[in-house]
Order: sequence, then structure tokens, then C-alpha cells
Amino acid sequence: MRRGGPPPGLRIDRGNIPAWAQVVGGPNGLRLAEAPAPEGYELAPAPPVRVERGAPIGVETLSAAAAGELLLAISAGVAWSIRTVDLSVIHDRRPAGLDAGRATGLANAALLHADDGWRAVVMPSLGDIAADLGPGPVALRGDGRRIAVAVADGVDEVTLPSGGDPAHHDGAADALAYTAGGRLVVARGSDLGMPGIPAGEGSPIHALVSAGRAELLAADHADGSIALWSTDGDALRQVAVQSWPAGPRAISLSLDGEYLALAYPNDAKDESPFVIVARTADGALVRRIDGARAIALGPDGISCAVGGDWGVAWLTQIEED
Repeated sequence: MRRGGPPPGLRIDRGNIPAWAQVVGGPNGLRLAEAPAPEGYELAPAPPVRVERGAPIGVETLSAAAAGELLLAISAGVAWSIRTVDLSVIHDRRPAGLDAGRATGLANAALLHADDGWRAVVMPSLGDIAADLGPGPVALRGDGRRIAVAVADGVDEVTLPSGGDPAHHDGAADALAYTAGGRLVVARGSDLGMPGIPAGEGSPIHALVSAGRAELLAADHADGSIALWSTDGDALRQVAVQSWPAGPRAISLSLDGEYLALAYPNDAKDESPFVIVARTADGALVRRIDGARAIALGPDGISCAVGGDWGVAWLTQIEED
């Protein structure tokens, strides 16, 4: 487990970045150059950003913790705890068969998946809070103090780190998430299993994510659609359905719920990875970066970390005079 020490610098052009960009080589290192505008989408470019810093840590996924102060990066067999302010590695961990991980946006906590199943860890040290959680799905509450785990006959919840205040929910789970207010939502097939949500047929839900500071939930369906649900009140209320390219992807919401980020690590149609950011209010596309396979939105929803085999770059919003 590594402690401290900034990585060697990544040669990257620290210029301004267009809304439609692609990662290319250049005389000053990597550059996020202008790319053709995506076709078939309503376009509404986000406020401009520039490359603030970079680090040569090849990554497969990125997620933000501690309200954007920390990043959890997953690469081949390695989990990295990275400080956002300078993209320096604080710790790394290499459990056998590590293949997935995600941080909890507001808390210093994350989940890692390896050969022995899921485990909850504290950031930045990546030390275990709870291990042997099985194949999942698993969800951490926004404050990192309660965890839900799928088991053979339903879903078990406990308080961390003591394991106290247990609760059990009957019925198999395909995806789990906690709302900003701390309520557990369980997806079974195409249904969310909450009062006010009738059972019905539809595309299965692959993943659930919530906004850390807003009562908004996004359900990622197998057919490429993403349903947005208001979690404010006693029952969920569907507020939008948007369609995006189907296939393997990672989905996340900004803390304020205003932006949705999708990362496609290897899209069969484009034959290259890409990430996109869209407004949740109307589904308008605000950013696309070809050649990046991972993205973690910053606390303002505009600044973000993007990464790929080439490393990680932190993009920050340009302050206007």
C-alpha cells in the first residue's frame, strides 16, 4: 500500500478545451483537441473548461469522494486513492482480482469488488470497513455510515462500522442505491419496488445512482434508456426518460443533480472509448470527449476528472472576469 508521493508529471497541453473534444498527441504532450459535434442529440455546450493538471496513472474507472476532494481510480488490478488538488497518489491497494470500484460522493468511503466479492473501504487509506460482502449488488449511504447488501433471500442493511441496527428486506435485488435523504431504493427487473411505483414490464435496470445533495435518482436500463426519478416525498415520481447508446457504461450524477455523466470504456460502434455529460433538466448534451474512458464530476458539476490508458486530467471551469 503506497503512502504519499506525487507521481511524475504527465505531459499534457494545459489549454482550453472545446465542448466536443478528442484526446490526441501533440508537441506539448497530450491535447484535448476539437472534434466534430455529435449528431442526433440536442446540443447545449457547457461553460468552458481548461486542463488544470494531469497525472500518468492509466485508469479504467473514476469516481469522486469527499465532495470532490478525493478520487477513486481503478486500473488493472489496482485501486488508487488520489488527491484532487494535485492529482497525487495517497494510497493504492491491490486485492486479488480487483475489477471494479466506486466512491461515495460526499463521504470518505468507497466500495471495491475483487475475487472475494465486494468490500467497503475508508478513503484515502483504502482500509476495510466491511469485507466479505458477496457478489452484490451493494450500496453505501451518502454519509458512508450505512450499507445495503444483496443476500440469498433479499437485502440486508447494517450501520457501519459496528454492524448494528440491522434491517432485512425480502425479495431479490438487481440494483441498490440510497437517496440523498438516506432512503434505500431496490431495483427488481424494471421496477423500483417503492410505494407509488406500479409493477410493470420494461427494460431491466442495470444500475441505480443518486445525487449526493439533491433528491434525484437515475435508473440505468439495459435498452440504453435512463429514467430520472424525483425522490422528494413519500413516493418516487418519474421526471424524465432519456435514451443514450446502449452497451457497457458507467453512470453518475453531479452532487446537485443538474448533470448526468456517462462513460463508455469501449463502444463497439465507435471502436474507441468516450465520455459524455448531459443536463438532467432536458437531456441536452453539454460535453463529449473521445479517447477518455472514465469521468468523475467535480462538486460544481462542470469541473471534472477524465482518464484513460494515457492517464488522468483534471478539467476546471474557467473563471470569467
